Amino acid sequence: MSLLAPAFFIGLLTIALPVWLHRISSENPNRQSFSSVMFLEPGEPRRVLAKKLQYLMLFALRVGVLILLVLVFTSIVLQGRVQSLVTDTARLHVIIMDLSTSMSHGDRWARAEDLANSVINSLDNSDVAQVVTAGRIIEVVAEPSLDRSATRQAIAMLEPGSFRVDYGQLISSMDSLVRGAELPVVIHIITDVQRTALPTRFADLAPRTPLDLVIHDVSAPDDNNWAVSGLTWSAVSGDFVVSLRGYAVQDVEKTVTLRLNGTQVAAQNVLFTSGNTAQARFEGLALSAGPNRVLAEITPGDELADDDIRYLVVKRPTPRPILLIADDNRGRAELFLASALSTLSAQAYKVEQISPAVLAEYSLDDYVFVVVADAGALAGEDAAILRSYAESGGAILMALAQRSVGLDEVPVTGHIFEPFSQFGVADGEYLVVGNIDRSHPGLGQMDELRSTRFYRHISLELEDTDRVLISLEQGSPLLIEHLLGDGRVMIFSSSLDREWNDLPVQPVFVPLIAQLSAYLAGDHQISVEARLGGTLSAQAMGLSGGQIFAPDGAKALGLAGARAGDDVLVDQVGFYEVAGAGQAELVAVNMDPRESDVTPIEPNALARWRDLSPGAGQAGAGNLEVTEASPTELWPWILGLLVMVVLMESWVGNWHLRVRRGIAT
Repeated sequence: MSLLAPAFFIGLLTIALPVWLHRISSENPNRQSFSSVMFLEPGEPRRVLAKKLQYLMLFALRVGVLILLVLVFTSIVLQGRVQSLVTDTARLHVIIMDLSTSMSHGDRWARAEDLANSVINSLDNSDVAQVVTAGRIIEVVAEPSLDRSATRQAIAMLEPGSFRVDYGQLISSMDSLVRGAELPVVIHIITDVQRTALPTRFADLAPRTPLDLVIHDVSAPDDNNWAVSGLTWSAVSGDFVVSLRGYAVQDVEKTVTLRLNGTQVAAQNVLFTSGNTAQARFEGLALSAGPNRVLAEITPGDELADDDIRYLVVKRPTPRPILLIADDNRGRAELFLASALSTLSAQAYKVEQISPAVLAEYSLDDYVFVVVADAGALAGEDAAILRSYAESGGAILMALAQRSVGLDEVPVTGHIFEPFSQFGVADGEYLVVGNIDRSHPGLGQMDELRSTRFYRHISLELEDTDRVLISLEQGSPLLIEHLLGDGRVMIFSSSLDREWNDLPVQPVFVPLIAQLSAYLAGDHQISVEARLGGTLSAQAMGLSGGQIFAPDGAKALGLAGARAGDDVLVDQVGFYEVAGAGQAELVAVNMDPRESDVTPIEPNALARWRDLSPGAGQAGAGNLEVTEASPTELWPWILGLLVMVVLMESWVGNWHLRVRRGIAT
């Protein structure tokens, strides 16, 4: 409790006024001399007694009016500080509630609430309780308090969210939170001890601060779960593939349904086997113009509903022009390239072929990327045009074929050829692919390249900005990505026809061209799937100044406020919509698949974790540092009491006057 205007206490000096007035009124100024009272009959003392009683009541009320009036102006506030009435055995009990997605499985959350209330009921009267949540962030939801009802109310308002918990990060955050506490600390972690929540290093589970660690397990040994672990769309075939996973000991059959823009378009029955993965493939589905909402769901659902659904956004591509520069009358590289690109209906490329002689007549900015069948066919002026195109942000795929033999350097990029760079082919000799950079977005699932035979290639001297994507078995680079200004050039050190290899007749040729084309066209730069817990920006989606709407339909506020264009926190699962400039883009958000694995930590590992606690130490119960609650102003209550006392003073004053004048009541 504190006083905001203590100077008004000077007003208490006015109490002297009613004291003085009552002192004067108690003396009777009309004194008459009387010789003797011995012959007078004694009268009743009731009137004198009533007069004295009313006198005292009126005096007390008038003094009370002045005191209350002074207290109104001093503005008394109640700070709400935790009381310091703690004993030497008092402890600070920090109750951590796991709000990860897996806690919504079955009745896990109900068990968690019961355990939390049991912990509160077991506390001594002098123990201080604090409530902390573990979800996307570690957050204090109830400050240290002796008020058990406030602690229970804070827990009752919680519910599991859409994020996962890392136990290593949780322990590290607790070390920072309780460091410096002047009471011995007991940490209660109420969780489902999920195995996937363990950190990479088991040592990260050890608290650095002296405390007692109590882990309350709410999992059950018979908890099962089945999940949609993935949903992908093939840019080559246009098929949708649903990946499934079962975390159960028994096999079960479920139905996988696929919805396109809110309408069910296909369904399959899939057998979930114990601990294994399964797939469901849906072919020949027609996409609508623009972004499409795709949803895969398993039915019947299970006790963890959040991972029974998977979301995906797919945009039906519009025909985009590609410029193919080819002047080859022997190997027909342009025929293989044009045939491969024309089969990619899911990517909808429109191939326009020209010879190098007319390159200057075309505006390269009209094409999503350029393919050069043989760099040796380019003249000096042609190479300069392509170099300028790449430096300004363009993308080029360029092969080194027969006409490149004899050159000193690669046109456009200026790479130097190594001496004797052509692989001398004898009868029956060839090279195969050695290493493939699988982390590159244009080379996913390209292991079939290893079956291709390369009879000739041209070796290059690498530059600092080069990234070798594919190399041959003896180490020579086969596919190089070279950064040039704001753009990129991909150099294939062999031909794109059957003269120097058999790649064009291999089944992997079309998927390779498809993925490289998607990468060069920029389809990998803007993802239509955002990470839960990350941020989403309208500007990054190419809609500067646009608005972002969450899956529940509400407008998502930016992290820096409600200004349009701010990054927003992705905290819901489903489809986010980004609208602006007459356009709309969709972004899919899915839960972390690690939350689907409800398998708990092994009992021996859990026992080892509990043993890592260093103990609570011997901190004293002196001045517990506690954040104060918002102050409560008491002047409205005092003012109301003042009004009541004033009314009573008026009534008692009238009564006192009647008694004093001898009026019967």
